[in-house]
Amino acid sequence: MDSIDSSQVSQFFSGKNIFLTGGTGFLGKSFIEKLLRSCPDIGNIYMLCRAKKGKSPEERMTALFNESLFANLRAQQPDCFKKVIPVIGDVLDDKLGLSEEEEKLIIDNANILIHSAATIRFDEHIKLALNLNVGATVKMVALARRVKNLISFVHVSTAYANCDRTDIEEVFYEMGADYDPIKLLELCEWMNEDVMASMTETLIKDRPNTYCLTKAISEAYLFKYATDLPLGIFRPSIIGASWEEPAPGWIDNLNGPTGLFIAVGKGVLRILEGDVNKVADIIPIDYCVNMLITVTWYTSIITKQVETPLIYHCTSGSKKPYTWLQLGTLLLEFFQSKEPYSEVFRRPDVNFATNKVELSYWKTISHWIPAYLADGLCKVTGKKAIMLRAYDRIHKASKTFTFFTRREWTWTDDNCNMLMSKMSDADKRLYNFNVHDIIWEEYYPNYFRGTKKYILKEDMSPAKLQEARAQQARWRNISNVAMLVFVGILLYFLYPTLMSLLQI
Repeated sequence: MDSIDSSQVSQFFSGKNIFLTGGTGFLGKSFIEKLLRSCPDIGNIYMLCRAKKGKSPEERMTALFNESLFANLRAQQPDCFKKVIPVIGDVLDDKLGLSEEEEKLIIDNANILIHSAATIRFDEHIKLALNLNVGATVKMVALARRVKNLISFVHVSTAYANCDRTDIEEVFYEMGADYDPIKLLELCEWMNEDVMASMTETLIKDRPNTYCLTKAISEAYLFKYATDLPLGIFRPSIIGASWEEPAPGWIDNLNGPTGLFIAVGKGVLRILEGDVNKVADIIPIDYCVNMLITVTWYTSIITKQVETPLIYHCTSGSKKPYTWLQLGTLLLEFFQSKEPYSEVFRRPDVNFATNKVELSYWKTISHWIPAYLADGLCKVTGKKAIMLRAYDRIHKASKTFTFFTRREWTWTDDNCNMLMSKMSDADKRLYNFNVHDIIWEEYYPNYFRGTKKYILKEDMSPAKLQEARAQQARWRNISNVAMLVFVGILLYFLYPTLMSLLQI
């Protein structure tokens, strides 16, 4: 790591106190890890966390810092975790659920606010999505106005907030009177869930889900009520495993494409709705964190020089495109022969379809028939039948992702490039988010390997890998034999017809 002494960004965080929401999430915890590692003189990080029965805040912090993400810090800077102070609260509660004492602690001591908390479930109920994503933003703005020494406030949005467009600039897009944030939140207070659910499609329109919608509405609130604050808007695309830090391929959740990668690698998911020629816009978590840290620094500098908050896109597709076809090819190469999973349902394979008839056909052939056969065999042998239920869940999960596999977007990145130009050479190395440096043919195999190591906790020894390869070879032989049998049966039944045609 470059010398921290020569880093403008690291020096900026020296002695600064941060109030962070979403600190236990994928982005939030990665943000904490990088700050502690690269900014040793940082002040305190006040992390909002919900009360949990049976666990004290200290116990929850201990569990968090025992995760693999923090392994390097545990070994090299074991005392740094004292800087992370849990603050009990809940973004759904009034004033974020903060007690008077803890609210005063934030107001008197915080210099930086990072709002990363959100529900990222694509199928979240509209009422809960509004309360969590928009309501929490309103409460953060209210808190920001009371913080005495606020120098930077960064709101984490998404590059897909305006995915009803194909060309998206780093600007705020007006949504119209029907999307007034305050009026929608007022509806949440008195309207029951069933009635609100009936409004969902009307509100969503050309967006795919309540997540993208409520992120856009949150931006609408900020640009209407918070432009006088030292505010920056950060829009990442689909966040994937790490490129380099804390280790190549580090991942700890099934969100986004990760669950799909595992389902394909296990031989369970074999057909997806999507266009193989569309770009898969995935950004590594460490690049996302590096840019978020840098945006936080630069917001404190630029805020007095601009009339409205700057928006920063953190995307990969416009700079270094990589299609679903290219990704799928790497995926099958990796899980079929190079480093297969230890236990699989059958040999991995995957295809994309855009035609509904074709999609239904392959789901029947590749998913439902094998599921019925597997569950039937389980019932005969007295084992628990799980595959039909598993495919119900897999189809539901893959359907939420369909909007993103059938389309692609162009995001401008002028502010992203400008931000990079303001960084010193040391900072460009220490907080690198230059997508041109990513080698996808190295990134994705590390990503796939990370699902084995960090999520499935597989034995990564050479002996176990050899067993997995041998298992794949057996599956390949079984597939070849099955195909020969199928062709033989087909020819057997078609032979009389073919002979009669030849005689004619």
